[in-house]
Amino acid sequence: MSKIPVFDIGDTLVPSHSKINEVIREVVGEETPKIDINKYNVYVPEQINQWFDEQGIEADGEEVTEKYLEWKSNYLKQNMIPDLKKINQHYGPIGFISDNSKPAKKFYKENFDNAGLNYEGFTVSAEVGAEKPDPKIFEAFVQERKEDAEDFVYFGNYVDRDKAAEKVGMDFVWVKSFHTFGSETEGVQINKVSFESVEKAVNKVSNR
Repeated sequence: MSKIPVFDIGDTLVPSHSKINEVIREVVGEETPKIDINKYNVYVPEQINQWFDEQGIEADGEEVTEKYLEWKSNYLKQNMIPDLKKINQHYGPIGFISDNSKPAKKFYKENFDNAGLNYEGFTVSAEVGAEKPDPKIFEAFVQERKEDAEDFVYFGNYVDRDKAAEKVGMDFVWVKSFHTFGSETEGVQINKVSFESVEKAVNKVSNR
């Protein structure tokens, strides 16, 4: 039996790091320093305003959040959700595990639900109280799905964190497309999430 694909989100499905900084440069100017998106939540304009204050920048965090989320909604609709629908039609309900906030989960769920995407299990670190590579976040997903960890293969971009899925019995596939944080692995890997690339990767880990 084929394993069920489960996905990380930021920089696995969507080029989050690069686009957030691109939007900030559009709003503020090309010489703006890069923001640490792990410290400042783009879904919360007050946090972007806090970063602006610390940098001595006069700008509106609300504008950054609105521009970024509008772009992300369109990106998901045009570039990602069609393939995710094909994947869940083939494998059954997919799932998501992400080091992310409750506002981020709300945003993604609204976009996925509006598009009629079929998924089961959406675990974020803010709800679990643990971030990858802590296996608790993967364990929480498995408990929610009420299936064996060995039934899943996790697709993520950050090897040093996402490969921890193997600690609970999941397989891991490295997605190299957007941001690799300088990490690498000799295991199964794909350049970009698509139905075809996911199918090939799942076949590899299911048959080894």
